[in-house]
Amino acid sequence: MASTTAFQFQIQDLPPEGIVVSGEVSFAELDIPDDDLVRCPEPLRYELRISPVGQGVLIRGRLSSELEMTCDRCLDPVRVPIEDSEVCHHLEHLEGVIVDLTEDLREDILLVFPQTCLCQDECLGLCPECGKNLNDGPCACRTASAGENPWGALDGLDLTER
Repeated sequence: MASTTAFQFQIQDLPPEGIVVSGEVSFAELDIPDDDLVRCPEPLRYELRISPVGQGVLIRGRLSSELEMTCDRCLDPVRVPIEDSEVCHHLEHLEGVIVDLTEDLREDILLVFPQTCLCQDECLGLCPECGKNLNDGPCACRTASAGENPWGALDGLDLTER
């Protein structure tokens, strides 16, 4: 994975009071590609405070963006905000002059990606017969087969003891 210079800093340049870094970076720079179900049209916004602590550094901050996902039921596109406001990493025993946070922050943002997505809680999904989005109204095949309920024969079943 390629590193992005946005998340690299030099240890010897870190003042005792720490620094605040903020900006935007594309998901492609973090090696997070778009796919059929999740697209990343917005950049990842970050605000991080990097402070020296003993022989290491403490990184605290916030990551946010907006994803375009596909509804799991009706396949419509949905804009989904994501945020990790509790980024916290303590790095010790640092080797070299440059510290690269790319891998750590990439993992942080991937952990807040939603595992499921609905355009609305009451999403009706697609008709299994014709594929029409039922959120737009009933389809013709559902209306025609409404009387053909396979469980309809059980409606007249009398379960009382004789």
